[in-house]
Amino acid sequence: MLLLSPAARAQPSPAEKAQFQRRLRAIRFDHRYWDAPFDSLQRVLAGQHVDSLRLQTLEHLLDTYPTTALQGREQDAAQQEAAALAARLHYPERVPLRLVAYYRSHAAELKNQPALLDTLRAALTYYEALGPVPQPFLLELIGRFYNALNQKEAKRVFVQRRLAYYQPHGPVANVAMCYRALAGYYVSRGDYNQAISYELRATELFRTFYNFWYYNEIYVIGANYASWGNSARALSYLQQGLNWPGILPSGWRFVNRNIAGIYFRQGRYPLALRYATLALRPRTPSDTLLAAELALGLVQRSAVLLALGRVGEVPPLLQHAQHLVDSLNLPLYSSGGYCELNATWARYYAATGAYPRAEAAWQAAYRQARQEHRTPLRLAYLQALAHFYQQRGQPARSNPYALAALALTDTLNTAQAATHVAQYEIEQADRAQQARIAALRETQLLDAARARRQRYVLGAVLVVLALIGGFSFLLWRGNRRQQQANAALNRLNQAVTAQKGELQTQRDQLDTSLTELRATQAQLIQKEKMASLGELTAGIAHEIQNPLNFVNNFSEVSTELLAELAEEQLRPERDAGLEAELVSDLRQNMQKITQHGQRAAGIVKGMLEHSSSAAGEREPTDLNRLCDEYLRLAYQGLRAKDKSFNATLNTDFLPDLPRVTLVGADVGRVLLNLFTNAFYAVRQRQQVGEPGYQPQVGVRTLVLNQQVQIQVTDNGTGMSPAIQSKIFQPFFTTKPTGEGTGLGLSLSHDIIAQGHGGSLTVDSQPGQGATFTIMLPC
Repeated sequence: MLLLSPAARAQPSPAEKAQFQRRLRAIRFDHRYWDAPFDSLQRVLAGQHVDSLRLQTLEHLLDTYPTTALQGREQDAAQQEAAALAARLHYPERVPLRLVAYYRSHAAELKNQPALLDTLRAALTYYEALGPVPQPFLLELIGRFYNALNQKEAKRVFVQRRLAYYQPHGPVANVAMCYRALAGYYVSRGDYNQAISYELRATELFRTFYNFWYYNEIYVIGANYASWGNSARALSYLQQGLNWPGILPSGWRFVNRNIAGIYFRQGRYPLALRYATLALRPRTPSDTLLAAELALGLVQRSAVLLALGRVGEVPPLLQHAQHLVDSLNLPLYSSGGYCELNATWARYYAATGAYPRAEAAWQAAYRQARQEHRTPLRLAYLQALAHFYQQRGQPARSNPYALAALALTDTLNTAQAATHVAQYEIEQADRAQQARIAALRETQLLDAARARRQRYVLGAVLVVLALIGGFSFLLWRGNRRQQQANAALNRLNQAVTAQKGELQTQRDQLDTSLTELRATQAQLIQKEKMASLGELTAGIAHEIQNPLNFVNNFSEVSTELLAELAEEQLRPERDAGLEAELVSDLRQNMQKITQHGQRAAGIVKGMLEHSSSAAGEREPTDLNRLCDEYLRLAYQGLRAKDKSFNATLNTDFLPDLPRVTLVGADVGRVLLNLFTNAFYAVRQRQQVGEPGYQPQVGVRTLVLNQQVQIQVTDNGTGMSPAIQSKIFQPFFTTKPTGEGTGLGLSLSHDIIAQGHGGSLTVDSQPGQGATFTIMLPC
């Protein structure tokens, strides 16, 4: 038995619901989604290698599987692949897809175990928690499983509860599928009035978005009218389904079987045989009959042949059908119709005089109808048993069956079956009649209004004739005034022309101003870049100055040592110990000169490496090293301007930080800007003279949610919320006039967000420093 995991019982998070709605809701509410051709979907799937797009197409195929004819192993494989892709992408529907995939992979093993039904209901519950997205396929699958378990009352309760939920919340596709499921329940009860009424409700909804299910319900309504006994309406609906160009081969055979059944019940056996034969043929060269369809067709053809007296042709057909029914464990009623195998055997045995076997077959047929709660067939088999025993001269055995049939007949009210029309169809016709009456009343009102208008027009004409003289005078006077108005209009046109020229001049001036403004903005951006370059250059110069000072110092000392060594060598009495000591000191000095020269060379090499990516080439970069270099360059750059300034540098670098592919020069410019601003802030606070204040600037790297995070912190002056809201706006600065352009942070934000797909944020409190956070995708 399947035990649902905690993940299957859990509810999706609000973020998962929002993601699922954004991706799928708009698509599945489009009617074109449901009528997509199977061949097109298969071609699209074959060429898709992106996981998200492939999953979308697989779900499309599974949602519309009756239309696409995706059956058997293909459907199982598609379900398994969809579940695997959703799990890999961490999509919210991974849970219900996995549950349905489990059902498919264990359906044959566990057969009709209720645990599998719990699995399907759990999948539907999870989909409902994700939002009102259509899931008609899953509802139909659950309905079929209830039928397989023979739990028809439980199915009715389940479907009515889902219908009560979907009617106010949607979607309409789920409402339609609930109507269809209820129709199937009432068919099993023999209540065709209710069944067809629900099917008509379903067709009204299916017609708005899904042609396949609309026409499917049309010919199913025809089949139910046939079972109810109204052959005329049955043929009308079945013919509509047969004429639909998009009907599937299985649907085409279903319609032919039901037409054959109508002619069989009317005693028109040649026509019945014609349609029963059609139902056993493939519709196209590539079409193949399913085993269940073949069993239904063989049983029907056998019954027609028996009615025609062609008894010798029947045994091979029934034996073949018996083999298929036994191997498939085919019930008395399935989606393809009734499979009355036992009843047909009974008729065959009766026709050949094998009455004991005929009796056993009739009894088996009645037991099966009673076990599966097929009320219409129970009635037919009770009547057949009563007739069978009556013909055999056994009234004592015939009477109980006849009385039971009479009681069931009263229940089903079949006396006027030929004229039965579903209540909902009568209500539809009544609504149409009321609409026609309302239209006629509206036409009458329009005719009366038209007559009144004509009378008013006639009176108006008489008044017009009486006033023509007055109008002639008014026309002359109006013509005179028109001439005066034209003169005034000409003067106005001249004024407008002059004003238009002025506006054109103003527009040209505005264009010139805009051009100058853009040039000024470009200059400001260049100035900001040059300022960053100045900071970087000052830092590099100061960083290189230290090793150069050491080189100079050791060079001067070495020169003095060489002079002293030369003097010692000129003396008549040379001190070998002193000479060895001088040579040792010279060697140490040379090592120091070499060491500090290599340090200066390393600094230059690092700067050259960063400058090599200035053309915008991305390459894997060690962010720990980059942050450390630019922190020290910014610090040395500020100390080059102010020798008295000192600050504590704090670094917290994550070991084994993954390299990030980026443009090193651009990100270095961002880091330099952030470090420079941090040193500026702590210097401003230091200059206030706060007792015990020690400037501190720090940088930290870490990995969070598959992103590398860089935090630049300081304990400077901090920022108010009002300043934080505008800090990344172009030309906004808190520095005094002439000290900043206000473009540094704006350009930094663009480099991180637009150039590298990351984010740059700030968190600060007045007087408590600031933290700038850079997030970059790994």
